[in-house]
Amino acid sequence: MNINWDALAKKAGQQTDRQFNEEIAKLTSLNTSEMDRFMAESSISNANAVKVLQEISDATRSNNQKAAAIASIEKGVAFLVSLVGKLV
Repeated sequence: MNINWDALAKKAGQQTDRQFNEEIAKLTSLNTSEMDRFMAESSISNANAVKVLQEISDATRSNNQKAAAIASIEKGVAFLVSLVGKLV
């Protein structure tokens, strides 16, 4: 039995992306298809998007600390600005 590892990895990645976007959509006013489009437009990786969201929700850090941390995340500031623009 041959296993197509590339196809399996691609399928797993798509499933993970779909689940991630569904969870983010639950936390915002965006629906899943809007979240899919938003993530594609922002060009941020799921891992970096999670880092941004973790920084935002970290109650132990000051706003200046959060801003510095988000600025150090690749595409973090652009993602945050775009996200805020979608929510307001």
